[in-house]
Formats: sequence, C-alpha cells, structure tokens
Amino acid sequence: MNSIPGIGPVRDPAAVTAGYRRYVLGLLLVVYIVNFVDRQVLAVLIEPIKRELELSDTQLGFLSGLAFAMFYVTFGIPLARIADRRSRRDLIAVCMVAWSAMTALCGLAANFAQLLAARVGVAVGEAGCVAPAHSIISDYYPPERRAFAISVFSSGASIGIFVGLMLGGWLSELYGWRITLVLIGLPGILVALVVLATLREPIRGMTLGAGAAVAQAPGRFWEDIGRLAGRHSLMILAVATGLQSMVIYGTASWLPAFYMRVHEMKVSEAGTMLALINGLGAGVGAVVGGSLAGVLARRDHRWLVWTPAIATALATPMYLVAVMAPDASSSLLALAPASILGAVYAPAALAAAHGLSGSALRATGIAVMLFVSNILGIGGGALLVGIVSDLFAGAEPTLSLRYGLVVVLFANVLAVVGYLWASRHLLRDWQD
Repeated sequence: MNSIPGIGPVRDPAAVTAGYRRYVLGLLLVVYIVNFVDRQVLAVLIEPIKRELELSDTQLGFLSGLAFAMFYVTFGIPLARIADRRSRRDLIAVCMVAWSAMTALCGLAANFAQLLAARVGVAVGEAGCVAPAHSIISDYYPPERRAFAISVFSSGASIGIFVGLMLGGWLSELYGWRITLVLIGLPGILVALVVLATLREPIRGMTLGAGAAVAQAPGRFWEDIGRLAGRHSLMILAVATGLQSMVIYGTASWLPAFYMRVHEMKVSEAGTMLALINGLGAGVGAVVGGSLAGVLARRDHRWLVWTPAIATALATPMYLVAVMAPDASSSLLALAPASILGAVYAPAALAAAHGLSGSALRATGIAVMLFVSNILGIGGGALLVGIVSDLFAGAEPTLSLRYGLVVVLFANVLAVVGYLWASRHLLRDWQD
C-alpha cells in the first residue's frame, strides 16, 4: 500500500508547524471518535435488538464481546505489520471506509447470523485504526510530549461513547434501531476522505532525530514478536490492561440495559445519562490522568503504570456501589467518579507501550498489546456479564444483570496487581 499522490510524506521534520501537528492529532482524534461511536452504539440498542430478534443475553454478550474481539485482535497484528512498512494514513482511511459501511449494514440484519457477520466486518475494519494512529502520533510528538498527545487521542474513546450513547438513544426512539445504525455508520466514509486528502505521512522516528529515523527497520515477523515478548513488562502490561478492559467494556456494554431493566429508564434517558458519565466524564479522566502520568513519568517512567494502579484501586469500590445502589440517582452518583478514575489507565499504559516497543516496532508493539488486552477485555467482559446474567435470569429475571456486573469487577483487582508487577521490569525494558 503506497502513499497516494497529492499529499506526500513529511521528510523534513523542521517543515512541520505546531499548527499542523495539532491538526494531525485533532484529525486522528476524530477518526478514533468515529471508531468508538460505531463500536459502542450497539450497547444502547441491545434491548430493542433483543426484543425484535429474540436473542439471549449470552448471544448479545457474544455479539458485542467475544465475536468482535476475536476478529479485531486477529486482524490487528497483520494490519499493524502493514502499517510498519507502508502508508499508515492510507491504511487508516481504507479500514475506516470498511468499518463504517459494515456498521450501516448492521441495520439491515434480519437475524442473529446476519448481525454477527456485519459486526465481524466492523471488527476487521476497526483493527486497522488504533496501532497505525499511535505510530503516526509518536512520529509527530517527541517522547516528552507523547503521553499528553496519547491522552488526547485516547479521549476519543470516551467522546465516541458519549456520541454513540446520546445519538443512539435518541435516534432509536425516533426511528428505531435499524435506521439508527445506518445513520451512525455512513458519516465515517466522509472522514476517511478527509484523512486521505489532508494527513501527511511522517517518516519513521521523525521526532527522535535523523539517526533514529532510519534505525533498525522491522525484521521477520516471528523475530520481531520474539523481541517484543522478551520485554516482560510489555507483556505483563498487556494482560493488566486486558483485565481492566474486561470491566470497562463489560460495564459499557451492559449498563444501558442495566438501567433500563433494573431502574426502568427509557432508552433515551439511559443513553443520555451514560453518555454524560461514561462519555464526557471518562474523557476528562483520560486527558487529565494521562497528562498527569506524563508529567510524573519525566522523573520516572514507572509512573506510567503506577498511575493506572492507583486510579483503578480507587475506582473499583465506586463501581461496586453504583451496581448495588437501590435507586438510579445513587447509582449514577457513584458511577461518575468511577468512570473518571477508570479511564485513567488507557493513555498512561499506551504511552508506556510506546516506550517499550521502540520506534521501529511501534505499530506492531501496540498491536501485540492490543491483541492480548482486547481478547480479554472486549472478548471476555461483555460475554462474562451476559453468561452470569443468564445463569440468574430464572430466579431473578430483572436483577440478574446486577450479578454479572459484580462478578466482572474482580478483574480490576488483578489488574492492579499486574500494573505493580510490570513496574518491576519497566526500566530494564525501556527503549525510547
């Protein structure tokens, strides 16, 4: 995949203005927002889809969790290998067209199999977004500013959840879940065209100096995987983020249905409240937490994993209170700080993964980390909640989701242990 004519690659770092650097970050932020809107809108549509297609919670958990994760992570590494060799910009644009079109096709599904096939298409397309985008950001932003840039990019997940839940809830009430998916999916194709027309591909290692820009190119696949696997802190960090992602994705997938079933909210009401809390609130946590971790990491790189450990330890009991609260107001009041603190881990952990991967293997390293973390997080979280919910559905058909959401919280405890363990090896494994 060669860079298309028109907007050529950046070969002279001095030619990059501060304004254009901010534009690149802003455009990639928009790409990531669209990515998460298309990924998470299904959460607020679970109840109407469940009723029309007569699906179980296990099927819905498989659809939004394990089935998505299997293809997302499987295609993530080969697409990242392409990104480490060819135009990252072109790859992002092509994949964006694919996942946006497949999101729209979800609205045409007549049964579980068709909806599953369309969601698999979304997963394959979205697999080509995050690792290439991180690689581009690292080449536009030097190491000392990278955590801030990644925190801004990572906030796209929270903004995407906000937009997806808000728009999904209101559009679903106005037009139904099918038209909602079509209206949500198609705008991404226009954003992909903007990426092709305006984003310039940077040379590798551009912010590290002329020598680093041409240093150690990627080698054979399994040799490179072996090099990355030998950095123990990267592998431990991947598992830790995966465990925490089980909680993040498990709750994000099922909280709309939880508030509709347990607290009898309307779809638009649940969508609006969770958009504000899991969207805007978590976005604040990602930017502030990531920026704080970046500042602290200038003294000691281990703050990139210590910060998530502290924030996650504080967030977990608040999540528990939110799930067990007897009324919606108390539940939402506890959920707000839990969401803010729960979002801190992503930008800090990803900034650590950048430094542990090195400039030559940046996209591949991020993809490996996402492979491990997402198979646990996206794949395990939503499915685990759905399975536990179905187990208790006979005795507690209204409250069964509560039990699933409580069980998944135990993954946070293990995640904290993982972050602290990773900190023991991080300085030894650090690359740049």
